[in-house]
Amino acid sequence: GTTSEDRTNYFETLPAECLDLALFLEADRMRALVLSGEKLANQREAVKEEKRLRIDNQPYAPSFEVADALAYDSFPYRHPVIGSMDDLDRATLDDARDFYHRYYAPGNALLCITGDVETEDAFARVARAFGAVPARETPPPFHVEEPPPTGGRRARVDDLHAALPALQLNAKGPARRETDALALLYAEKILGGGESGTLWRRLVKDEELALSLSIHFDERRGPSLFRVFAIARAGISHRVLEDEIRAALATFAADGPLAAEMERARRLLFADMVRSTQTTQAVAFLLSEYGLYDAAPGLWREDFERILSLDAAAVRGAAARVFTHERISAVEIHPVGGR
Repeated sequence: GTTSEDRTNYFETLPAECLDLALFLEADRMRALVLSGEKLANQREAVKEEKRLRIDNQPYAPSFEVADALAYDSFPYRHPVIGSMDDLDRATLDDARDFYHRYYAPGNALLCITGDVETEDAFARVARAFGAVPARETPPPFHVEEPPPTGGRRARVDDLHAALPALQLNAKGPARRETDALALLYAEKILGGGESGTLWRRLVKDEELALSLSIHFDERRGPSLFRVFAIARAGISHRVLEDEIRAALATFAADGPLAAEMERARRLLFADMVRSTQTTQAVAFLLSEYGLYDAAPGLWREDFERILSLDAAAVRGAAARVFTHERISAVEIHPVGGR
């Protein structure tokens, strides 16, 4: 299973003849979950250990939680998915039971089956497995209302585990599936898509200002983030790195991509699309996302066509609207001890 700000996802990959087992597991999860004080205590400690392993004791990882809290005003996106140690300590058995009964309901879930199955037979098996699950009131749809950006924001993180200074610049962008969001996928590939990414090549290879640089458009149901994360080389200040990245974003927003850059990015995006349909699990994830968020599992085909049809003007326009001072927040990561 995986959890994000927008959904929880459970999945099984098994032989087609074991479909009934998978359906039993999911129906049982929704019908007969046993919540006890002992189980809650066990899982509380498991989540704490996961937080220590993946966030608290990982260099630079805490800065991503700070970046979200800085960029967003709405609670669902500024609060970390895994929560804080205080959240975990305060969670009660009643909290867990209330959450389970509100959200683990048939009307609040989407079931996706992919693989070597016959449709009518699969639906009949689903009806048998889930028929005993009692219907419950469906919670209201999830919405994130975010006020317009009002100016650049800054934060500092003193990192016990970081060896070198690092910087995050995050531009608050549109929600998934909006035209500007699709256009920013091109900006991600052009500026940071591997060693041919223009900003990666300049900062990491040519000018040797950064030890590493990654760019990712973090798509969400609500406002998304265009993330730039760079680890500075020894002796390079945060200010130098930030000025270079901001200047590159401003230039891209003003001039837009070259024809050759657009074609390269289009090929990279097409390759991503192919990979997203290569396995039954990948197809299930794709169908589930569109089914859950848009009530239209097949809508991904339309979006693939929309992405491939975008031109340089659309990409430049999206960058001009998103790469602005009032939308960008900056997080400086400082190694503890001045290393």
